[in-house]
Amino acid sequence: MIERWNRVFGSLTAEPRRQMVVALMEAPADRELSLPEAANPPYLLRDPEELYVELVHSHLPVLAEHGFVEWDREPLRVRRGPAFEEVATVFEALHAHADEIPDQLSESCQRLEERKRGCQP
Repeated sequence: MIERWNRVFGSLTAEPRRQMVVALMEAPADRELSLPEAANPPYLLRDPEELYVELVHSHLPVLAEHGFVEWDREPLRVRRGPAFEEVATVFEALHAHADEIPDQLSESCQRLEERKRGCQP
């Protein structure tokens, strides 16, 4: 069990990976998403060519290694893998308790900020 948690949290250490997981959560379960767009949040907008290289050589292999996602290179697309729920659970818990997350951890995270505003009376 400890090793599974280590894989989940280790796989979520980079923003493009977190962005892909959240984008997949928000899409229908059977939908494939285009990359690098789905990994490039509007508040961070990175160079698409640079991000493409990082996705192919780093981020996608990390998520795919544990079955969190599956991906195709041409065209570059991502979809939920057989173990996707393991990483999705982390974000579901964060979103459910957004009002309890300290501001310094939720600022500049559009989704958490929106959920926090929605939780306030």
